[in-house]
Amino acid sequence: MKEDWVMIYSSTELFKAKIVEDILKQHGIESHILEKGDSAIPSVGEVTLYTPAEKAEQAIEILKKEELMEVE
Repeated sequence: MKEDWVMIYSSTELFKAKIVEDILKQHGIESHILEKGDSAIPSVGEVTLYTPAEKAEQAIEILKKEELMEVE
């Protein structure tokens, strides 16, 4: 993982993280998905999405607006 990147999203379903990644890309925000699959069953596990720290707040606001993240 690159320095100064922060996790802004996690899921147990890869397709959801891919949707989030695509939406952020449409808004010009770079992101990276990291899969932490179970060694016995690779399709089971956590998927996390990271963005540069300076873009994290903007990315979170976009996800809230798109109703992909709970509003706190």
